[in-house]
Amino acid sequence: MTTETLARIWTSKIVDLDGVKIRYLDNGGTGPVVICLHGTSMTAHAWGHLGASLKDEARVIAVDMRGHGASDRPGTTYAIAEMASDITKLAARLDLTGITLIGSSVGNQVAVSFAAANPDRIAGLILSDPSFFCSDSEIVKYLRSHHTRQRTYKTREQAEAYAMALPQRKGLSLAMHHMAMEGDFRQEPDGQWSWAYDLLAITKVFLNLSTDQSADIAAIKAPVLVLNADRSNVLSGTQAADLTAAFAKARLEVITDSNHTIWGDQPVVLAQKTRDFLAALPRV
Repeated sequence: MTTETLARIWTSKIVDLDGVKIRYLDNGGTGPVVICLHGTSMTAHAWGHLGASLKDEARVIAVDMRGHGASDRPGTTYAIAEMASDITKLAARLDLTGITLIGSSVGNQVAVSFAAANPDRIAGLILSDPSFFCSDSEIVKYLRSHHTRQRTYKTREQAEAYAMALPQRKGLSLAMHHMAMEGDFRQEPDGQWSWAYDLLAITKVFLNLSTDQSADIAAIKAPVLVLNADRSNVLSGTQAADLTAAFAKARLEVITDSNHTIWGDQPVVLAQKTRDFLAALPRV
């Protein structure tokens, strides 16, 4: 799937939500509403394959969460509930109901917070290798990676070469690399290219991963699908089973030949799992 194809799929929009501008991508589809929430340091463009795959079956909306991509970078706490409140305001502004939320990594935690606070808007949740149990040692590794990586690059080509060499993206095809990199960088006034996320913001996000969301999980009555990557460094099989059991109505599936980034390593599988999940939801 080429970047030109993706450009035709997405319409980019920015909405002011009580003083915080949030950018989202909309595939313009009809049918059930799917809201996609990326992981830390990623952007809405991570969901390009899903948006294109479901174009004829669902309206897919992918959000740049605050501090990421083309959204604002306010100097706030970046608590899970705070980021979820942006999604609440967006859903209200767009008058969205019957929503299926799909998350990746911390996006799952934001999705759960939103679902607990908005039961009248939720149809279901797909949690793609969630980060609820991310260990302190993994958090330290991620923070060290972000705080030590080169921040600016003279050319876009140099920036993209660096991104493609990142170990956490080793499972991505060339097409998926290019898709994700559509949102990875922004050009600064001096002409250089920098990462399209705020370093302090994502540091706060990482430190908020350990937020206790047991009350949120218990409050969710909608169907939930938990996807666990078989090579995940964030969610063990036991943890995935425990998380699934904590929901009122959930099931677990293991995604084979995948790292933590299921959206990038197994995009075709994720699209089919989403399609099947939507088809099985109760009709209202």
